[in-house]
Amino acid sequence: MWTESLWGDEGFSAIAVQQSIGEMINVVMKDTAPPLFYLIGFVWGRLFGFSEVALRSLSLLLVVGASIFVGLLVYELRKSKMEGLLAGLLTFFSPFLNKFGFEWRMYALLAFTTMGSVYFFVTRKWKGWVILTTMMLYTHHFGLFTVACQGLWFMVSDFKWKKRNTKIGWWWHYFNQLKAFVVVALLYLPWLYPMYIQTLRVKGGGFWLGVPSVENLTDLLYRMMVGGLEEKYRVIAVLMVVVLLILKQWKQVTKKWLEIAVIGIGPVLMAFLVSRLITPVFYDRYLLSVIGVMAVLVVIGTAKRWWWVAIMLVLGYGVVSWIQFTHPSKAPFRMLAAVVKNEMKEGDVLVNYNGRSHHLWETRYYGIPAAIYTPNGPLPLYVGTAQMKGEDTIDELPITEGRLGLVASEPIETIRLPGYKLVESKNFGSLVFSWWIKQ
Repeated sequence: MWTESLWGDEGFSAIAVQQSIGEMINVVMKDTAPPLFYLIGFVWGRLFGFSEVALRSLSLLLVVGASIFVGLLVYELRKSKMEGLLAGLLTFFSPFLNKFGFEWRMYALLAFTTMGSVYFFVTRKWKGWVILTTMMLYTHHFGLFTVACQGLWFMVSDFKWKKRNTKIGWWWHYFNQLKAFVVVALLYLPWLYPMYIQTLRVKGGGFWLGVPSVENLTDLLYRMMVGGLEEKYRVIAVLMVVVLLILKQWKQVTKKWLEIAVIGIGPVLMAFLVSRLITPVFYDRYLLSVIGVMAVLVVIGTAKRWWWVAIMLVLGYGVVSWIQFTHPSKAPFRMLAAVVKNEMKEGDVLVNYNGRSHHLWETRYYGIPAAIYTPNGPLPLYVGTAQMKGEDTIDELPITEGRLGLVASEPIETIRLPGYKLVESKNFGSLVFSWWIKQ
């Protein structure tokens, strides 16, 4: 997975961070996410390069960091190194987390900052909470759901509602309890209007996400609970999880377990409700931090005599993750680009076929730019449109004396190009590249 080809959204991000700082911020303002990931990527790429390995190394470190926060949280609450280690490893080896967290996108940064925010909130270390929570909010808008759940729990469990008659006034009694939340709100204030604009763009721009069903919600929680394992392994994983939950030392961990459940899983429910009532935003990759929360809830409070169950679960996740890591599944775009560059002749023109998907950002990242052929009208709003220029889409096929090279994900027999005749096609996994000539 370290060296596999970038796919569309990764290519978009890789190209964005290679631009000047002003151009990059302009792209971010037109996109659907806050700027922290791009700012970090801008620096990271100039230090270590923009290759697949260089870019994904940052994601790997962030996944490690998220796992460390999980382990630290369990250790802080239980003072058990074994429980902390098991929870951290269960997070790190989660096939679900690694599948998406390893990509060159903000998902790993969101998991890292969210788990950092959860750790500092649960342990009531407010300075650290302010830093990690602010970073979380500048990483992804879903951070707002986490802060909302934290605020709700704090107001119910910690906030002292009874007024105190002091020389300074009762308002200071309230403010002093909420000052960490106030600081975070002030730090986030500069991004409030851009966030509002991005939200309007998603709501009114035909965003590609659909309205989730209750089945989508339960399926997501189920997949996260069993780590994203294949179906044939899920029953065993579920049995292990159930054993660890039922036989937990509940008298020792009940209150903190409930707190972590509310602030960790609550954002999933909030995202679901927003998607049902306002605009669709529910997406599994935006909720990767729940993996760490699940690991905490499963492991914390495990009696010593049942540690072996957690160890077996960790080993199972590790084996599946290693197989997943060593058998990458993304389309081999680097290979396709190398072949196209070798075959390209003067006068040839490349085009992206917009069927099941287009590959504008892959072709650009790998040095074979190709406009998207959109005869059926403009594209809907999705990650990528923020960086597009007018020449990136065409509604008519170009007139050329050479060949027309077509990049697609469709079976070649289903593609029809008016006025052109197929000459040759090659398959690269799920990708198809074909040469056409004018009839």
